[in-house]
Amino acid sequence: MIDANEMPPVDDDEQLARFIVNGNEYRRTDNSVKPKLFMPYKHVVLSVNRHRDCSQQEIWKVGRDVAETRKRTLHGRADILARACRIGPLDVLPKPLPPANPNHADVTGYPSVKEEQLALALKLAASASKRIDAPEHV
Repeated sequence: MIDANEMPPVDDDEQLARFIVNGNEYRRTDNSVKPKLFMPYKHVVLSVNRHRDCSQQEIWKVGRDVAETRKRTLHGRADILARACRIGPLDVLPKPLPPANPNHADVTGYPSVKEEQLALALKLAASASKRIDAPEHV
């Protein structure tokens, strides 16, 4: 994990994980992710997790913690490059949640209008990986 005392900015080439905690955020036929996965919540930011300095085990532990906190099932994750999240008004900023998750970041800059959010979410979903299934034991 990243050292929370020396937080580097998010590089364009960094991989980010968006955890899938709702079954309607991906298509079961081909595991592609739906734009819904990239729609911001009420605070008009989108939580992601940086891969930087993380093992796969650490990434999946964060995903399991997110699902547990939200009382949901972890269906997997989609990975996306930070550069793909920097479209239009969007940016990716470190937003550590110490001590458990110093790798947390936020995609910021979403407009307040839902239709404009959806237009951005469509582009993000198209740039993201297909669903990566969570291993059973992490």
